[in-house]
Amino acid sequence: MRFLKDKISINKIYILVVGYLYSPILIFVLGWTKIFVSVPVIIVTSIAIVFAMRKICNENRNEVYISFGEILLAFCIFFLFFIMVGHSNLTAQDFDWHKHHAIFNDLMNYDWPVVYEDGSMLTYYLGQYMVPSFIGKVFNSSIVMTWSIPLWNALGLTLVYSVLVYLLKAQSNKKKICIVLFMLLWGGCTSLGNVIYHFTKSGSIQLIPKSFKWIDMFNVNIHFSSNYDALYGAFQHVIAPWLATCFFIGNQKHIESYVMMALPLLFTATFAFVYFVPILLFFAFWKFSKNHIKDFFNSIFGIGNVYMLPLAGVLGIYLTGNVLSDKPDGVGFSFFNISEHLLFYIVFVFSEFLFYAVFLLKRNIKNPLFYVAIIELLIIPFFMLGLFNDLCSRGSIPARFILMFLFLDYYFSKPKKDWRVVGLSLALAVSVIVTSGEIVSNISKTFQHWNDKSFLCDDYKSLEGFYGNEEIRSDEAYNYFTPDFRQSLFYNIAKTKSGYR
Repeated sequence: MRFLKDKISINKIYILVVGYLYSPILIFVLGWTKIFVSVPVIIVTSIAIVFAMRKICNENRNEVYISFGEILLAFCIFFLFFIMVGHSNLTAQDFDWHKHHAIFNDLMNYDWPVVYEDGSMLTYYLGQYMVPSFIGKVFNSSIVMTWSIPLWNALGLTLVYSVLVYLLKAQSNKKKICIVLFMLLWGGCTSLGNVIYHFTKSGSIQLIPKSFKWIDMFNVNIHFSSNYDALYGAFQHVIAPWLATCFFIGNQKHIESYVMMALPLLFTATFAFVYFVPILLFFAFWKFSKNHIKDFFNSIFGIGNVYMLPLAGVLGIYLTGNVLSDKPDGVGFSFFNISEHLLFYIVFVFSEFLFYAVFLLKRNIKNPLFYVAIIELLIIPFFMLGLFNDLCSRGSIPARFILMFLFLDYYFSKPKKDWRVVGLSLALAVSVIVTSGEIVSNISKTFQHWNDKSFLCDDYKSLEGFYGNEEIRSDEAYNYFTPDFRQSLFYNIAKTKSGYR
């Protein structure tokens, strides 16, 4: 068992992170596009990755810091966590699992690209679905696919944990346990916002919230999910953005790697991609103000970035069929009317992140990462997309991850026990109230319905017949499809034109 004590370098972890982010894209390009597209794109992308990683690996050549045994232990913890939150059909599942099951099933059972009988094509951010469904397809087994889901997701969180341990220089077991707990349980002070908002608005105190993630779920369609809630029902929006963000935090100066960091999110977590790109753009121009112009442009237009453009083109063509299709009111893009909901906005931003920011400001007074995250979180609620405004809740994930990172960094810096430490500890305690309530609720659903398994959300089986169906929810009828595959741009590069089983 000596191999468990073998140390692993940060370079190897970074390589695994890139492999994790790009393996779903590799499977997609090979499985969904014609060979004259897939082969050149994969070759050019591989060259780009080599050039993008070259400086990073040279810089961190001797950085050995974590053992294989510790990584294995973290993987087991995250795997058990995902089983607990319903990723294996053993415990209560979030409502979104109706959709997750349908997408996994269609990816496993249909020819690629997945085209339904009505001619619509499955067009969604499929990154986190691809590997488990591909494994299920290879073994022709839904059971294998089902258990591949928590395994693949746990591997992703293990890589996030490994990078955070390095970035935060967390050598003690206490710090490492703290990182794991934050990854799984941290969130905003939603319960505090609930009390303040309803008391200010109506004079009533709502100690027991009507929802674990909404401050005013019936009137204002804006929320930020806790880490637990997001992993519970929207894992596809979380894991890849966390990986990309922590990779970026550790390699901010490597502008030649920025496209490599961001591009996987276009296919895996599109909403997070929308708000991750501005962060990268800010730091690119921040570096421009401090570097020689020639060096800056050599980095921006270097092979590591430019050679990613063919892959970006393929992914863009694929997603365009969905993004540009007609969608009914309430599902499409809109703006938040702040004049009608000013009170809500103030309470929302205060309770979800400004409460933390007040205590973190002194340590981060000169840290641009802090300001970028806060400014973006202040702006994000103004732009709305989707029946439940996932653009806000899921798009905010990179910025919220940065805030969580700065929270941990402050705690690990051994600050003096002053009002800031007390305030942050209080905020953390309040945030855990919501997470604890949701955990208790999910456990209780599992035990109450253990015999009939009604806690499982697997009614859809497939998205066949969903497109444009007026008898189902509008988001389910329009969010996952290119309406007419044969009239789409992607049809010209697709691997097969029949698309039927």
